[in-house]
Amino acid sequence: YEVHIQKFPKNNGIVYDGLSIFNPECNLAPTIYLNPYYHWYLDGVSMDAICENIIETYNERNPQKDFDTSFFTDYGKARSNIIAKLINYEKNQELLQRVPHFKFLDLAVVFQCMVNSGEDGVATILIHNHHLNFWNVTPDELYKVALENTSRLFPYQMENMEELLKDFMPMLPQERQLQSYPLYILTNEMKLNGAAVILYPKLIKKIADEFKSDFVLLPSSIHEWLLIPAESPENISMFSQMVTEVNDTQLADEEKLSDHAYYFSRVQEQILMPDKIIKFEL
Repeated sequence: YEVHIQKFPKNNGIVYDGLSIFNPECNLAPTIYLNPYYHWYLDGVSMDAICENIIETYNERNPQKDFDTSFFTDYGKARSNIIAKLINYEKNQELLQRVPHFKFLDLAVVFQCMVNSGEDGVATILIHNHHLNFWNVTPDELYKVALENTSRLFPYQMENMEELLKDFMPMLPQERQLQSYPLYILTNEMKLNGAAVILYPKLIKKIADEFKSDFVLLPSSIHEWLLIPAESPENISMFSQMVTEVNDTQLADEEKLSDHAYYFSRVQEQILMPDKIIKFEL
């Protein structure tokens, strides 16, 4: 076996230290991030216990067979598994220099190839500029294919926040039950990188028409949006403050999508940001 430690850039400029254990009989190796173990060490956990946990984690994730590299190098095979992900534009400038992307509002659409999906989650490869060269594919084609695949593989899901919380807290006394308020979670069925559902063609317009209402859109994380029916964008600054507070107190840095709220107008069929209106085709 060979052991390597590398830097792994993540979302929003965050960099993790990853340990990879390579089995000479397999071309895949799970990456185990060391950053949490460092905090274990600071909290007094012994090195022996840390090493045992790393080995246990490796054995749980150790692939049992080689990865068919032609699945990724052959565009004909990879095409149906290319998906879109939504990230912050300004906080990922270094990454965006290396990957095909499209600006969406003040966010960025990047692309991944899904190589495995199962009970343990979804394994993906981030698509870089050089991949388009040997695939002989344009960014526009990649964008079109990714939206088709993402909406097919990860259908959107919208849940009433009040009903969802009631499911988790059925034993609360009646006087402590949540008061009814219109707050909805918009994500995908896997609740993974679900913020990308806002890219689905005409989805926000469809939801707004069903509710016969405009919406405030709160970027809860890269995995979901919170939607609040509204009549006007007058309180958009208040909602933006809420987003900033949640980002600062509740989210890991790599989970953050944006630091302000957005507003969808049914009449204008536009998403409005606090300082300007951004037009795009829904």
